[in-house]
Amino acid sequence: MRSLRQVLSVAAAAAVAVAGSLVVADQASAAAGCRVDYAVTNQWQSGFGADVRVTNLGDPVSSWDVRFSFGAGQTVAQLWNGSVTQSGAAVSVRNAAWNGSIGTGGTASFGFNGTWSGSNPAPTAFTLNGVACTGSPVTPTSTPTTSPTPTPTSTQTPRPTPTPTTTTGPIGGTAAQLVTAMGKGWNLGNQLEANINGVPSETAWGNPVITGALLDRVKAAGFSTVRIPVSYLAKIGPAPSYTVDAAWLDRIQQVVDLAYDRGLHVVINMHGDGYKSVSGSWLICDAASQTAIKEKYQKVWQQVASEFTTYGGRLILESMNENFDGQYGNPTQPCYSNINAYNQIFVDTVRKTGGNNASRWLLVPGWNTNIDYTTGGYGFVIPTDQYRSSAIPSTEKRLMISVHYYDPWDFTGAENGTYTQWGPNATDPSKKTSWGQQDFMDAQLKKTYDAFTSKGYPVFVGEYGSIDKTAFDAANNRYRADYARTLVATATKYGAATAYWDNGHNGQYGFALFDRASATVTQQGIIDAIMGR
Repeated sequence: MRSLRQVLSVAAAAAVAVAGSLVVADQASAAAGCRVDYAVTNQWQSGFGADVRVTNLGDPVSSWDVRFSFGAGQTVAQLWNGSVTQSGAAVSVRNAAWNGSIGTGGTASFGFNGTWSGSNPAPTAFTLNGVACTGSPVTPTSTPTTSPTPTPTSTQTPRPTPTPTTTTGPIGGTAAQLVTAMGKGWNLGNQLEANINGVPSETAWGNPVITGALLDRVKAAGFSTVRIPVSYLAKIGPAPSYTVDAAWLDRIQQVVDLAYDRGLHVVINMHGDGYKSVSGSWLICDAASQTAIKEKYQKVWQQVASEFTTYGGRLILESMNENFDGQYGNPTQPCYSNINAYNQIFVDTVRKTGGNNASRWLLVPGWNTNIDYTTGGYGFVIPTDQYRSSAIPSTEKRLMISVHYYDPWDFTGAENGTYTQWGPNATDPSKKTSWGQQDFMDAQLKKTYDAFTSKGYPVFVGEYGSIDKTAFDAANNRYRADYARTLVATATKYGAATAYWDNGHNGQYGFALFDRASATVTQQGIIDAIMGR
């Protein structure tokens, strides 16, 4: 996921693409020239999803405000990668804190889910920063200075000493011991999965270069695990070898080492490659070219896993992130079968790379990492593990199950001030949702225990959290802390490890617990709640 998570319900998919053009005007310095691509990505009875991409053909801009009007009474219900206001048919979408700058030739995008009735025509006219579209590219009047800066190489924090000690397998430990050791985790989100037009770059979405000082602070705060989302996208070469860029693999390993050398457990995955909303995504379960997708997937994981054959049991590999076919409703076939196939390819491929990968704990998700769709008989199949080390006792597993938890989304992720309180300590019933409270949370996590933990497959709640709405309710952080405290305690009750989602953004609608530039804590109260203090 990028800056937020969407937990929504849809039932059918349709695709419509409408291209328009915009003028870019930013503080009287930007020349006219921009294009907007508006696409309805899925549609169902009374609802639809859409992606909007802005391509800058003129001078750089430092912020943007896209405006358009619906023609048939549609409304925006939930939006990500920006903030939205709507008055009647008129819609205004402003940039998020991390994606305001668009260099010449660069793009910015946002997505939303909306409602419709009768018909759902695409908007036909747009403005950007108050100027109507012309579609005419203009030569910049000055040298662009706001284009995203490539990830630095000379300023990267060197690996701490000593570097990881190689170990020989098999990796030992039971499922319960693993969960205890992983404990409370934290996501290094919006970094190695960040990208510009499908090209991964750890600074693309506004976060600074990852440093050892940040990981020191994360460990000092009490976290035992760091989950590191990773995208590959355009860093993958062409068929048939699908060679991953060597410098990108090296940077992934460097960041893993920054956490691993500090005694932390580390989880790395394949993150944005399965999002239709990401430029260059390819791990798409309802695409027609499944044979090629599976070959590419196998080749990439073979290369990644080979980098880590000597790492000990504190490194865990995760097959993919929130993989789905563009819908958040009931799983469909053959899409779920393809997700199961990806998981199986992942397990077989990693095991065959040998070394400690033959006994390493491997993490696999179900449909969109949704608890109901993973536990409820919708089609999830736990991979077989026929190539694992023969030294692992037959009574022990080496596979764990990944789920995410953001219920109720109206509190945790919806970018508005409607619901700012959660739990039994809420003081204003109108600010608290009617569902998704602690009893619901308990029931959901119990499902994971019944389906997996009780059968020897540990569960990892790899993402949870809630955004900052203190702009609407000064007491919001108290309820965010209550939510985190309850989630971690409930997961512990049912034998699951956890990792808080941190996207590096502090302030309104941010998930961050730390300032990554200064390596300081910004949300001590939430951290204390996670740690049970």
